Amino acid sequence: MNATDTAMPAAADTPQTIDPHAVAPTRITRRGIWIGVGVIVFAIVFAFASIYARRTRLERTRQFFGAPWITAVQLADQVQLLPGPDADFEPVKLTATPGLGHLRRALLDERHYQWDTVTDGSVADISGDDAIHMTLQFSDPIGRRVDKTTIPMELSEGWIGTGDGRQRVRVKPRVQSALEFQLKMMKDVSQQTTDQRDP
Repeated sequence: MNATDTAMPAAADTPQTIDPHAVAPTRITRRGIWIGVGVIVFAIVFAFASIYARRTRLERTRQFFGAPWITAVQLADQVQLLPGPDADFEPVKLTATPGLGHLRRALLDERHYQWDTVTDGSVADISGDDAIHMTLQFSDPIGRRVDKTTIPMELSEGWIGTGDGRQRVRVKPRVQSALEFQLKMMKDVSQQTTDQRDP
């Protein structure tokens, strides 16, 4: 017997067997394409909706407080916290205090107010043992982009007044508690920083 008689057949001549467990290639159908497009469109719409929901809304706030008020809160370079008649502390500079950006947004966004509580009269008219009166003062002495603007507040009930004392409006309860906590914290932090700088 010749060696050539016992040689194995060439690989090309060997019949190929199909693995019954092999997964067939997935066919991309027109329906699958439309589903993919729908998912992408939904993601884009959801992203834009999220951006819109987070954006500060100013329409009602501008109508109540006025455009100069809005501009001052947005752009004023110097911010001070002034004591009310029932508060015992020195004026506090908040300009470089952490959290000032959140404070600006809390005052600006129309969704933070209870517009059905608009009342004629000044915040100073609110009295009581629990009343906490403070005033925020916004100014821009260097850039002079805005006039000096004051925002009188009564923090225990969450009243924010117009600078001329003609009207006031309440913020929502969660905003009231956040404002009271944040302003007290910013006041304490600023005073501690000042004390550390003093010899």
